[in-house]
Amino acid sequence: MGETMVRIVVEADEIPAASTPVVRRRGRPAGNGVHAVSEDRVLDLAFRTFAERGYEGTTLRELAKALGVSHNLLNVRFGTKEDLWRRAVDARVAQIGPPVFEAFEAAGLDDEARLRELVHRFCRWAAGNGEFAALSYVEGRRRTWRIDYIVDAYLRPFKERLDQLLADVAAKRPVHPITTSAFMAMLVQGVAFYFASSPMLDRLGVGAEIEPGQVDARVGMFADFILAALLPEKR
Repeated sequence: MGETMVRIVVEADEIPAASTPVVRRRGRPAGNGVHAVSEDRVLDLAFRTFAERGYEGTTLRELAKALGVSHNLLNVRFGTKEDLWRRAVDARVAQIGPPVFEAFEAAGLDDEARLRELVHRFCRWAAGNGEFAALSYVEGRRRTWRIDYIVDAYLRPFKERLDQLLADVAAKRPVHPITTSAFMAMLVQGVAFYFASSPMLDRLGVGAEIEPGQVDARVGMFADFILAALLPEKR
């Protein structure tokens, strides 16, 4: 089941849509071909592939082939595979992370309202970022430098802020006990997996649940359910 969860996000034998090779003439890639491919496109494809196939299953040669550039030139521009992995993760977090992190500083809200805003934003984030959930699932099961990087750079800072926010809320009203690590796993691996698993939902006959017109309602459903479980009604 674990490996299936990762493969559901992107079919294992497919090249992501963003990886459509640039059109070029037959023969060896042009010497300056790598400069014709934007950095954003390279990092986006790299992140998608790392999330789908894992670090060991991804090669710079395959990425270069998908982009239509020389393997050597890709290496020169982006460094080693380790360098590319770090840059791809950093780029994706910089792209998708701010709306969630900014909830901690939402102006004009008390602590409980800020927590509610955070949960709704997190569910919205999870609905559109199944690939990040896939990457965290792949890397979170093993002790590697990659999980160290993800935790130290992103997860621990987020967890520490969530710890403080939950403590602030708990000081003023009842909060059902749950560790922040379990809470984060519920949001990332639970909510994100649901929205990323359209093949499974289709097979169950309920694929319409996550059609574009239903996403807002489903995001609200998850957020309200989680908050109702976390914050019992005040007596």
